[in-house]
Amino acid sequence: MTGESPRDVTQHEHHADTEETAVLTIDLGALAANYRHLRKLAAPAECAAVVKADAYGLGMAQAAPALWQAGCKTFFVATLGEAEDLRALLPEAAIYVFAGLMPDTADAFRAARVIPVLNSADEIREWAAYCAGIGETLPCAIHIDSGMNRLGLSEAEVDAVAGAADLWSALSLSLVMSHLACADDPAHGKNAAQRHRFR
Repeated sequence: MTGESPRDVTQHEHHADTEETAVLTIDLGALAANYRHLRKLAAPAECAAVVKADAYGLGMAQAAPALWQAGCKTFFVATLGEAEDLRALLPEAAIYVFAGLMPDTADAFRAARVIPVLNSADEIREWAAYCAGIGETLPCAIHIDSGMNRLGLSEAEVDAVAGAADLWSALSLSLVMSHLACADDPAHGKNAAQRHRFR
């Protein structure tokens, strides 16, 4: 792929393959325009970009810089490895990792300057203990399961840690998030139920 500017159209280099059935062409200018449109719709909230799984097959190495040039400053990926790859592309971006804090990865998060999305009370405790141990209040996000039933703290886990002042004083909470199961249908009743539960 090439990508001299966000307006360039990128395309995988063609290699002779008798099994090919299609060619995917990515318009980085359209991607940037879509981001700017979504940012306006989201205002005054910040609009971030999810670029996990190689930017959903678009090519993170091309898509992420185009989004950065369009004004996106916050990105989400699935794994620490993806975050490390993205950090090499975007040294100043805020990068969150959905998969959370895998055991014994805190040093790698700190070294890459990426932010774990903590999905359990145990992860919160581990991150707080790590921060306390090194004497730094590092940022993190907390994911609350409001009904997606995939990742995030259960109601019982929220209750278990909500009042633990020693945990919250050890870290820097930058974001509290959830995930709507039916976001593609704004009128779906589960959206309002999840929003109520999250609040």
